[in-house]
Amino acid sequence: MLNTHQLKDKTSQINVISNYEQVKGCHYIQELVSSEGHWYTFFFISNIELTHASINDMKNKAGEVGADTVYIEEHMGFGTSVTFLGQDYDCSNS
Repeated sequence: MLNTHQLKDKTSQINVISNYEQVKGCHYIQELVSSEGHWYTFFFISNIELTHASINDMKNKAGEVGADTVYIEEHMGFGTSVTFLGQDYDCSNS
């Protein structure tokens, strides 16, 4: 059975945004790359599910470093997988 990334505890509260203006006053933490899918998964998992799983991966990684916001710089869809490039931020004091 094929599994996709599931959200870990409390990571559902992490904001995912695509407007840089929303993180201008926030503390930058790190670059982030998330991905889901392999050459064979498109036979079994829809692109929508791959996209959600890649976002889950992004939120999980952000939660591990204490980020509360992820700014998505770029979305790379390859037909068989989904990859996001982004940045982690702590916006709790902004």
